[in-house]
Amino acid sequence: EGLFFTTIMRDPMKRLTTWLRQLQKHPSRATTKDVGAPPDFFWSEMEGNRGVYKRENLNVRWLSGTLDDVTPDHVNIAKCRLQLFDLVIVDTTYDAAVNDVVCPLNNWQGSKFCNSTISRGEHKSKKINPFNETDSHFVGAWIERLRPSFELYDYARILSYLQLKDRGVKDIPELYEVPSYIETLSRFTNIQLNTPKESLVSLKNIDRFHPPKEFCDNLKKVWVSNADEVPYVNGIGTIGKGRIYTSHG
Repeated sequence: EGLFFTTIMRDPMKRLTTWLRQLQKHPSRATTKDVGAPPDFFWSEMEGNRGVYKRENLNVRWLSGTLDDVTPDHVNIAKCRLQLFDLVIVDTTYDAAVNDVVCPLNNWQGSKFCNSTISRGEHKSKKINPFNETDSHFVGAWIERLRPSFELYDYARILSYLQLKDRGVKDIPELYEVPSYIETLSRFTNIQLNTPKESLVSLKNIDRFHPPKEFCDNLKKVWVSNADEVPYVNGIGTIGKGRIYTSHG
């Protein structure tokens, strides 16, 4: 009682783009222009980097706890954990979630975080896309590598819209979209894929994206039986030893 748990899920490709822009601030790491390649570190595998934040598929790893290869079970574990949050926020629902739910819940006021004039759509970046000169095959390989994160992100979008509607939030765009993996693959590689209606990301198709119920129920029994504690963690918006840690993902 008195606690409200929320998390923010970001489009995996946007996070990857942000990461690449940060690396491009260091020209000495860049490779030859004729290949159109990003910085060296972007190409390298991250084996040996045990920190979960430095690995691909961040959100799946963060919620499932894996530092090794991501499996379908890890994706389902991450989905089960998402179900435990009072509110899941995604980039397309951020303004509505903060202004219509989080701000009133905490009696927050002021234009810095709580503004009655808000955007109901997605914020569009005006920055140059760092993938513009990158070989589409390479970009496609990274999109495939992030496929577990796209699956989790789509489930987070459905949960977010469902939770906002349950809390009476109105005027949010209808969720009826192509799965993010397919949309991103088509946008960056020009591969055209047809998506049947029953595979679209929508509230009507939520059962298609749900993790297995028995699988989640068994996990939740274990989690509930764990002793209450605040672990010492240093990560994304987490709390450790009385301090709040934040990081941009």
